[in-house]
Amino acid sequence: MKLMRWLSIALLCATAMAWDAPKGTVPRSAPDQYSVHAEEGGVGIGATLLAAGQVKKAFASDVNRCCMVVEVALYPQKDGLTEVSLNDFALRITGQDIAAKPSSPELVAAKLQRPSQQTSDDHGVVVSQTSGVGYQTGGIDPVTGQRRSGGVITTAGAGVGVGIGGTREPTPASVDTDRRTMELELTEKGLPQGNFASPVSGYVYFALSQKKNAKYQLEYMLNGNKVVLALQ
Repeated sequence: MKLMRWLSIALLCATAMAWDAPKGTVPRSAPDQYSVHAEEGGVGIGATLLAAGQVKKAFASDVNRCCMVVEVALYPQKDGLTEVSLNDFALRITGQDIAAKPSSPELVAAKLQRPSQQTSDDHGVVVSQTSGVGYQTGGIDPVTGQRRSGGVITTAGAGVGVGIGGTREPTPASVDTDRRTMELELTEKGLPQGNFASPVSGYVYFALSQKKNAKYQLEYMLNGNKVVLALQ
């Protein structure tokens, strides 16, 4: 109960701070600083397909379980506006007809949410393997006296109980608090949408499993024209 209350309170605080926090990632100096880049009508675009190790480093949530991640940056032309919408993106294996559209942070978090794993022995003792996601604020650690950084954190552990029937309280991995916390992280790091006069960048999530030796291409509709980027 204490852990769940802590997660709920931390989530509310993190959500309040998120309104003022910058979204997405920090754009690099130019489109050619990404793995692939192109220009259409004076608007530049750069993209990098993240490897599994890069995804694990960039996210506390286990995004590798369900999705491929592409970092995308858009550079509007001088004194102009560029409209950014996830609906304009698609990812496909080169040469195949079927393409995947981006998944929203809500959908990705729902895919990642999973119930705890429970086992029992001959004496009716139930062991629950738990995992969770929370949000830690920065400041001074009251135990060590060291400065700690804020952000999304993960927890893991095991709980033991006697399986005598009745209902049990859900473990942290199976409650909505985890899902909303993952949504928060994915939203904060995702590619912002809207009209922009300056460069903008962030991650785009595709519900695909990366296949070994497969070649992928990112497609983006810009001003009615399709821009195709061959991802490495």
